[in-house]
Amino acid sequence: MPARKKRATRKGKGAKASPARKGRVRRVNSRATRSKVVKARKPRKKQASKRATARPKQAIQPPASQPAPSRSMMREAVSALAVTPPQNLAGYQAETASTAGKRSLGAFDVTVIGGGPGGSTLAALLAKQGRKVAVVERAEFPRFRIGESLLPFSIDIWERTGVLPKIHQQGYCVKRGARFVLDETLEEECFWFRNGLDPNHPYAFQVQRGPFDKLLLDHARELGVTVLQPASATGWNIDDAGTTLHTDRGSIRSQLLCDVTGRWTFLSARQNQRQVHPAHRKITCFAHFTGVVRCEQDPNNIIIVRFGDTKKGWFWLIPFSDGTTSVGVVADADFYRESKLSPHDFFWKSITESRSMAPRMTDAKPCCDVLLEADFSYTSQRQAGDRWLKVGDAGVFVDPIFSSGVFLSTKAADLAATAIDKAFAAGDFREHMFLDYEKAIRRGTKVFWAFIDAFYNRDFLKQMVTSRRRPLLQSSITSLLAGDVFNDRNALITYLTGEGGAYADSEVKQLLG
Repeated sequence: MPARKKRATRKGKGAKASPARKGRVRRVNSRATRSKVVKARKPRKKQASKRATARPKQAIQPPASQPAPSRSMMREAVSALAVTPPQNLAGYQAETASTAGKRSLGAFDVTVIGGGPGGSTLAALLAKQGRKVAVVERAEFPRFRIGESLLPFSIDIWERTGVLPKIHQQGYCVKRGARFVLDETLEEECFWFRNGLDPNHPYAFQVQRGPFDKLLLDHARELGVTVLQPASATGWNIDDAGTTLHTDRGSIRSQLLCDVTGRWTFLSARQNQRQVHPAHRKITCFAHFTGVVRCEQDPNNIIIVRFGDTKKGWFWLIPFSDGTTSVGVVADADFYRESKLSPHDFFWKSITESRSMAPRMTDAKPCCDVLLEADFSYTSQRQAGDRWLKVGDAGVFVDPIFSSGVFLSTKAADLAATAIDKAFAAGDFREHMFLDYEKAIRRGTKVFWAFIDAFYNRDFLKQMVTSRRRPLLQSSITSLLAGDVFNDRNALITYLTGEGGAYADSEVKQLLG
């Protein structure tokens, strides 16, 4: 009988025990003590053996069962950190010399290097002016790209090129807003483009860039643009009569050369003019998935999640009409390197640590391996010169947090087309003809960079996710998210860029509450 009573007491059930015995029971049942007892019972050799066996299984496990990344794809992804365009003059001269004696590919008014959204839009606008245009594109289309969330202020430009009805016919997701989430507190706000300072730009699209870029380039071709694809530019010459672009297929003569090669930065790399932003050295790990939980307010909206400190960065979630979703994490490049993780493991580690993203990715199934790209923001010392211009990412690339990449390329194409039209009218292609173009590019880029800097460094996201209480602030933020960076009525631009000083007038004070 006493023995049974003792056993019952150790189980902590039924029979009463003395205070001293109760204390012992609580200590045995506590998690920390129970763990110590279990470890004490295990032989030291067996424990060491188990550790040795478990060591190879250190890969981060995603919420759902995922296939292991292929080694070839991982090598390709990791190499992206080291790949940069050639930057030495000797290399450029060697490339140029190697093309000597190649056959002529004809004479044109303008040669556009690069057939992405900026290049194809510029070529289409110039064709609408009656110019004879050649586009040199080194890749076969369609090809994979990120930068899949578009902004409303590109819509007007594509309407002028005539491609907008074709875009509508593709059945892309119509993006009506953007949802921002603060991961630590789960505070959030959805910004609807219809509520911006300019209500006439209420939507954009979420697109898979491969077929979308092909659509834009095919449209330029239909307008009479000569498209050389695949063809790689290798060098150029400029003389008093015009320009010569050297390619691996031959040479092209024209009055003007436009670099729209994106982050390849064809001209800037060879001119040694590319300047990397010291505070925005990022990497991106990303893939496409099925089974992702989308925005509850509107499943077509993009979701941006601010995650941890500035080193950890942020997530994007971009939905497509075929049911797949683009998901990526952006973090400091040094933070990624110090983690010593593969892109696959870094991505899933970030997801599992996120209060907001982990539930959305529980049932996610990948359509491809997790890839990696370096997103080093940069600018160029000059955006234009005698008989040449840089357009879009070829001249400047900003952090992709606000989906500005395609918009800045198409807007730069629009501004460049206007400047080029004036140059042809004057018969003058010297640098001074493109000063207004360069000024506009730097102004628009300055606004986005100030907006991005606020997002990372000034706790501005807290103001964003609580902006519903301040309608003027919310409308001003919404306008910037839509791409309305040249709106003089937006006092937030004045505040962010410091023009006139912060709190320069009563309107800004009212704006910031």
